[in-house]
Amino acid sequence: MKQLYFILLLLTTHFFTHAQVKSDLERQHLKGEVKKLTEKEYNGSGDSLMWKSVSNFNDTGNQVDFYTYSPQDVLLSKSIYEYNDSSGKLMDIKRYKADGTLNVKTTYKYDFKGNVVEESNYDPQNVLFMTTKSRFDPKGNRMVKDCLNEFGILFLKTNYTYDKKGHNIGEKEYDSHHSLKFTTSYEYENFDKNGNWRKRTTYKNDNPSSVTIREIEYN
Repeated sequence: MKQLYFILLLLTTHFFTHAQVKSDLERQHLKGEVKKLTEKEYNGSGDSLMWKSVSNFNDTGNQVDFYTYSPQDVLLSKSIYEYNDSSGKLMDIKRYKADGTLNVKTTYKYDFKGNVVEESNYDPQNVLFMTTKSRFDPKGNRMVKDCLNEFGILFLKTNYTYDKKGHNIGEKEYDSHHSLKFTTSYEYENFDKNGNWRKRTTYKNDNPSSVTIREIEYN
């Protein structure tokens, strides 16, 4: 069951360096008045659809939900985002299975700059099963993420690198013994008139692992 929780958390890969003064659109480096974002994830050769996700944004630029679908367009999961009305900070995300039952709830803690420094993940019985702790650079980019199990023991560390535009271009994942497990890199292309990328190729250990195609709907 815990493996399923981790998979669904990875699918909501919009991962959270939520700054107090930034909307989700700004945080995700999305330009313009984006209303809806659809991402189709293909295999490394780009010829076989693996899954699809749909994100919707409100008028203030914050994400309100996130849906994942199978290649046959069957709903796999949905996530609902809740914000603090006064600060605009993300308070929690509730992730549901296709049948509507709760799967994971994630809550957030912030530093004085509004960066998410801790994420706590709970199962449907409200039992903590994973915590992530993050460190950021002065620009608000997450540089290091530590994943800890229910006992507070580190099992995965991820280091991030970015390009001049703030796009995440590389990740290195280490196990609890500080041994390198995976190296991930990203290439972006086919930018639209607003400057948002439409295609991203992901490489695992220098081998193409997936291709993401974006469809962006603006207000």
